[in-house]
Amino acid sequence: MKSKLYTPGPTKVPGAVLGAVGQQVLHHRSPEFSEKIRHVQDELGRLLETHNDTLIFTCSGTGMMEAAVANLLSRGDKAICLNNGKFGQRWVDICKVYGVDVVDHAVDWGVSIEPAALADLAAKHPDAKAVFVVHSETSTGALHDIEAMSKLLKGHNAVLVVDATSSVGVHEIRMDEWGIDVVVAGTQKALMTPPGLSFVSLNGRAWALVSSSDLPKYYFDFTMTWKRLQKKGQTPFTTAVSLVYGLDVALEMMDTEGWENVYARHARMGAAVRAAVEALGFRVLPAKPVNGLTVALCPPGVDGNQVVRVLDDEFGVRIAGGQDQLSGKAIRIGHMGGIRERDLPTVIGGLERALARIGHKVEPGAGLAALQRVLVGR
Repeated sequence: MKSKLYTPGPTKVPGAVLGAVGQQVLHHRSPEFSEKIRHVQDELGRLLETHNDTLIFTCSGTGMMEAAVANLLSRGDKAICLNNGKFGQRWVDICKVYGVDVVDHAVDWGVSIEPAALADLAAKHPDAKAVFVVHSETSTGALHDIEAMSKLLKGHNAVLVVDATSSVGVHEIRMDEWGIDVVVAGTQKALMTPPGLSFVSLNGRAWALVSSSDLPKYYFDFTMTWKRLQKKGQTPFTTAVSLVYGLDVALEMMDTEGWENVYARHARMGAAVRAAVEALGFRVLPAKPVNGLTVALCPPGVDGNQVVRVLDDEFGVRIAGGQDQLSGKAIRIGHMGGIRERDLPTVIGGLERALARIGHKVEPGAGLAALQRVLVGR
């Protein structure tokens, strides 16, 4: 039985996107593909609300995180990493691999770091070259106030580098207006495209750091990639051509829906799923939750990993378990990508049945009723 996908990523891919991905492959040096990739890069810029160039790479979101470190910094540079989950920790790990002097501001999982704390860190470390932060922490579901953080960093030497992999297309990002220096993201979550593409956008302050960076890079060289784009409308190496065509269709679908409507839809789905899991005895982990996924702590006596297995094996519904220290203690339900409101009763109904199957007492229909109350506005 094929599982219905409600994971935080990869996400459900619409049929129209799959159809575009499944077309006969074009040569990545053809004029037709050059025109296509220029168009998609422009559309990504519109999504980020920036006039900066957006560079596309064939890699995962982690590849873009590493690329940002390698292109922005030099040996011995200091960087501040805001660490409130697995992907905040990933910024720390990547920086250390490259010999960067890391200020690891770690807080409890599920906590959103207040902008004032970043202002204090920046004041204590005026020699920091960069601040790395995750907008939407996929391991905990916690959201950071990137607009406030960016504005508080004005006048500081450090550039703000935002991992927006699970927030882009869910929460609004106004790169130019807010003054964000660098955004990196993958396309396999809210942007409804199979895994394999990521992108980065940099402003002038960030490009100044790129020009002086001495860390090693080859495949992920931003300068080489930008030059090839400007000169020929190409990437330096073989692009995932089919995924670019799929991403083009996905962006067109979301643009047709209207970006304000896209953000509002995710807000409704987030609120509805949070209400549903709470009605079933779970506790939503973060105080400031994202809208693309729900991370919920299990009721006493419930093993989150068992819930994931039963849902998948017996009801054909695939969610995700908790990561690292939350393994067995939490479940993660994705509601972005190709997921729509009509899909939510399936995952919540399946969750009710899975809980009953493992012997946890639930009131039949409690989660579904809470879900529907939010969706119908009552």
